[in-house]
Amino acid sequence: MRRPLTLAVITLGLGAALIAVPPAPPAVSADDIPAIQEAHFEVIDEIAAWDARTPVSRIGAIQGDPVAGTIQIGWAGDVPSEVREIGYAAHSRGIEVSFVEQESSEAELLDIAYDMAASMPVDGAFAIEIGQDALTVEVPTASAAEAAGTEAITVEGEVRDVIGEAEDAAAEVGASVTVAETDTVPANAAAVPLTAGAAIDAAAVAPIRTARTTDVSVLSGGMRVQTQFRSGAFVSCTSGFTGFYGHRPVIVTAAHCSDYADNRAVRNAAGASIGRSDLVAELNDGELPFDLGVIAAPYDTRTLPRIYTDNTATVSITGTQTTWPPAGYQLCSSGQITGWKCDLTAGAAYVTCYGTPRGSECMHVQRVRSSGTSAFCLGDSGGPVVSRPTAAGARAVGVVSGIRGTGGNCAVEGLMAPLSQLGTVVQGLQLHTLP
Repeated sequence: MRRPLTLAVITLGLGAALIAVPPAPPAVSADDIPAIQEAHFEVIDEIAAWDARTPVSRIGAIQGDPVAGTIQIGWAGDVPSEVREIGYAAHSRGIEVSFVEQESSEAELLDIAYDMAASMPVDGAFAIEIGQDALTVEVPTASAAEAAGTEAITVEGEVRDVIGEAEDAAAEVGASVTVAETDTVPANAAAVPLTAGAAIDAAAVAPIRTARTTDVSVLSGGMRVQTQFRSGAFVSCTSGFTGFYGHRPVIVTAAHCSDYADNRAVRNAAGASIGRSDLVAELNDGELPFDLGVIAAPYDTRTLPRIYTDNTATVSITGTQTTWPPAGYQLCSSGQITGWKCDLTAGAAYVTCYGTPRGSECMHVQRVRSSGTSAFCLGDSGGPVVSRPTAAGARAVGVVSGIRGTGGNCAVEGLMAPLSQLGTVVQGLQLHTLP
C-alpha cells in the first residue's frame, strides 16, 4: 500500500507531537508557471543527483503540480535524512515536497521492462508503461494493428512465457505486471520516405509550419532535415538540439531518423549536405536504449545554443533536464508539422517498441499529451521538446520520438526521448547551452 509522506517539522514535547505545516503557496498565474517549474526542476535534480551517487538507485516515479506548488517523489525504502533536508529547504521557496512509499524503484522497473521488451519474439509494435510498483504491457488489438500497418501480437506461447518471466522478476521487487489490449499503436514520427533521386520542389523547401530549411554552415535545433536510408530514400525529420562530442559539432535527434544506423547521409530540406548520422549504436543499442542519435557536422560548422520556433524566431537553450522529465509539468515543442506550441504535459515513463521490417526496436521514452489537437505528427521526429521558456530561455528536456494513435499521421498523445542520460551514456557528449 502506498501513502504520501508529506514533509513537516515535528517537535516532540512531553507526550505530544506538534506538527508545523507550512502555509499553502499563493495562487499563481499562467505567466508564473515557467519560473515555478524551473524552481521545481532544480529541487528534483538535486534529489536525483543525491540518489545517483548511491550504489543502488531508490528513486521512483516523480510527478508535480506547478500550479499547486507540490512535488511528489516515489521512494523505495526509507527516505534518507539528506534527501528529506532537500525537501525541507524547498518549503522556503514555496514548494511542498512529499514522498510516496514504493516497493520498487524506477530503475528496477525499467530493467525488467527492457528485458521483457528485448525478449519478446514479435515484429509488431507494443509498449510497456512504468507506473508505481507496476508495469502494464500494452498490446494493440488486431484491428488497431492492422489499421496502423503493423503486425498483430498474440499473447500466447513464447510471448506469454516472456511476460510470465517478467511477472516473476517484478514480484521479487514488490511490483506487478498486467497486460492490457489497446486501440492505440506506438509509431515513430518520421515522415514518409522521399523516393531516391526525386527532385525537391519549391513546395518541399517552403516552411510547413516552422523549422529552417537552408542552413548549412550555422546550425541550430528546429531545422528540417532528411536522412538517406539504406534503400536510398530520404526520410524527413526535425533536428533537436546542437551539441559537442569532443571538438565535433553535432545535432541531437532521434535514432529512428537514421533507420537506427550510423554513417547515413543527412541533408537539409533544400538538399545540401550537413553531415552524417553518428553515435546511434551507443545511444540506441546500449544497456539503456534511447531513441537518440546525432548528426555529426563538419568540424568547421558553427552551432548555436538555440532552437527555431518558426522560420526566424528562436528560443535560447539554458540547460538540460538531468532527471527523467517528471509527470505533470508543462512542456513546449517545435516540429516542422505541428509548429511551436506549449500545450504539452509530461506523462508516465514508457518503454516503446516500434515495429520495423527487421522486427521491433525498443527504447525508453516518455508519454506527453497535448491539450490541443495534436501532440506530434509525422515529420516532427527528432524535434526539440523543452520546458516552458522563461525570459532567459528554456531547458532541453527531450526530442520527439513518436505518436500513440490509431494509424493516422498525428495523435493527441506523443512520445519523447528524454535527454537526461545523454552525457552518462556517451561520455563527452554534451548539449550546447548558454554560459
